Amino acid sequence: MALDAYLPQDRLRALASGRTLPDRTSGSALFADISGFTALTESLRGTLGPRHGAEELTRHLSRVYSALVAAVEKYDGSVISFAGDAVTCWFDGGDAASRAVTCAFAMQSAMQAFSAIALPDDGTTSLALKVCVATGAARRFVVGDPDIHWIDTLAGATVARTSTGEHLARKGEILVDAATERALGDGLTINERRSAEGGEAFGVAHALGRPAPGTQRPSLAPLEPARLRPWIDRTLYEREQSGQGSFLTEFRPGAVLFVNFAGIDYDADDAQSRLDAFVRHLQRTAARYGGTVLQLAIGDKGSYAYVNFGALSTHEDDARRAVKTALDLRQGTDLPLFIGIAQGVMRVGAYGGVTRCTYGALGDEVNLAARLMTTAGAGEILVSGAVHKAVETHFSAEPRSPLPMKGKAEPLPVFAVTGERKRRA
Repeated sequence: MALDAYLPQDRLRALASGRTLPDRTSGSALFADISGFTALTESLRGTLGPRHGAEELTRHLSRVYSALVAAVEKYDGSVISFAGDAVTCWFDGGDAASRAVTCAFAMQSAMQAFSAIALPDDGTTSLALKVCVATGAARRFVVGDPDIHWIDTLAGATVARTSTGEHLARKGEILVDAATERALGDGLTINERRSAEGGEAFGVAHALGRPAPGTQRPSLAPLEPARLRPWIDRTLYEREQSGQGSFLTEFRPGAVLFVNFAGIDYDADDAQSRLDAFVRHLQRTAARYGGTVLQLAIGDKGSYAYVNFGALSTHEDDARRAVKTALDLRQGTDLPLFIGIAQGVMRVGAYGGVTRCTYGALGDEVNLAARLMTTAGAGEILVSGAVHKAVETHFSAEPRSPLPMKGKAEPLPVFAVTGERKRRA
């Protein structure tokens, strides 16, 4: 991958022109979530084996994300971040709502090409998309240790509403919030209305009478790698620069840590400094044990980070390193933390479109760690049965209620880590 593809499009333009992006902005956020990759991953790995399965999966990922990213760029938006199979995009300016909703319809149209994907065993599978658009004010933060990785993120109630709306959406649908409806007026046809538990109202978009015209920004000259280095994880940067980027995609065992943190008012003046302090603490703690912060998602009702052990460096004791990171994380911050840890084989590597991509690790164990995080109480570290078995000689733990998981016949065992065992002299 080209190094500049790891940065959002508007950030690249700002760096090229010597500008900074404003801390406070207004526009429209678009959250798009792809479903079906888990089944596709398992089918390709089971039929073709780990190496060829990873190569074939990468080809499908590239086709899908290239189509979606092309739609975002056509309507002058930026892909700010990836979270698993989802992307968060931002459109600013007075016509942001029109461009974002037009982009949403273009995305759904592009996904029709992936409604019947042929598999090596002569079967078929499909991918589908859910989209939500919300309009209003947002915060744009750059946080983290530049020696490790600056993280570009979007925060605020507008962004949080896109996640709320996506949970109400069904495959193939586009949901818009009330502010987006008001911005588009009678140019948008709504055929159904839905409400979240918190009272937020959304409309299911049926048609857009006056689509926004597409735009074509001139291509930027490649930036010097040294200017991009702080925006890309150091290990990933070094591998890409050494020409190893094409060898980074594979199925690999590792451990996954998800941490939810609350207590930051993202509309407050000190939001940037508080978030930055926590992210630096997280990055440095993870790095001490060989972990990498792959994702950061910000929402008003709770934010989370995803740390991986094994994606960019492999150790025989990745599970132990993850649990040790979790215990150390609780020191040095006053934010309430909710932590989940799992381990297993994941698809590891760069994925996305040609002009915008990320580096990640995807798979069932990632989903399990996220579920454990959402199940954990404040200050609690929940681990899967596999993690507990791998670390029980190092850490004490107590059993918790088994966790039902979609696609699993029996609930999965769960344990709460209570501390580190004392070593015998």
